Amino acid sequence: MVQQLLNRHPALRPYVKDILVLEGCEQVISSNSFRFYADGCPGIVFQQSVRSFTLNEERYPSMSIFLYGQTLKPVHIATDGRFRIVIFMLHPYAIRPLLGLKADELTDTCFDLGELPTLSGVSLLEGLSQTDYVTDQVETIASCLLRMLQLNYPKADRMLDFAVSRIRASNGHASLVELQKTLHISERTFERRFEQYIGISPRLFARICRFQSTLKQLTGRKYEKLSDVAFDNGYADQSHFTRSFREFTGFSPLKLHRFPDPFAENRSSIY
Repeated sequence: MVQQLLNRHPALRPYVKDILVLEGCEQVISSNSFRFYADGCPGIVFQQSVRSFTLNEERYPSMSIFLYGQTLKPVHIATDGRFRIVIFMLHPYAIRPLLGLKADELTDTCFDLGELPTLSGVSLLEGLSQTDYVTDQVETIASCLLRMLQLNYPKADRMLDFAVSRIRASNGHASLVELQKTLHISERTFERRFEQYIGISPRLFARICRFQSTLKQLTGRKYEKLSDVAFDNGYADQSHFTRSFREFTGFSPLKLHRFPDPFAENRSSIY
């Protein structure tokens, strides 16, 4: 059900991290449910569902393709019958240079992209409706993003790229003070740039990276006791770990330990 498509456009690689495809046929299963948790990255979703598509229990019949910003709360997607969901997983800083939008205005919300132009001049939604092949649909979305690159003339923000890479590589443990010193910027400037281009503060971004590290360890079953996960990821104790985990998922790590999420396990294996 879970497919991974590589980003084949060199011009998009600085902005598109990965392309994920979820598909299901009516003959196999009548309803599907997927949960996504904060990962520090925005994305673009294109969805086709025969019966219904709900996002956090709200129906979105007219929004077939949309951009979502930073997600702090758990996201629940449900479909009925045959469906296809294509997700362009963007790099944390991609929203503003790629689409010309302010990232901090999109946190925990969505923006309809149906009217954006493709390279051929038709709207994105019209272009997607002209084919049922997933590879063609992926190319259509890529065409739209390439068109936006032509319109926006984005410049690489090496400061943010460096900071984000350091924070992610350290699973959220990099010293923000040391990063500010290395980049020769004030704390306020650092926070303002993060909020404008990424949508959240650097401190919150670091917390999400640490949460993702625990989620990957849990879904990969790389631990003996839950307390191992807490201490491996720098939490002061089990209660701090549980509180942070519940904030981003809505449930405790013990629940995931007892009732594994096959989708989360499958998804974590492609990173």
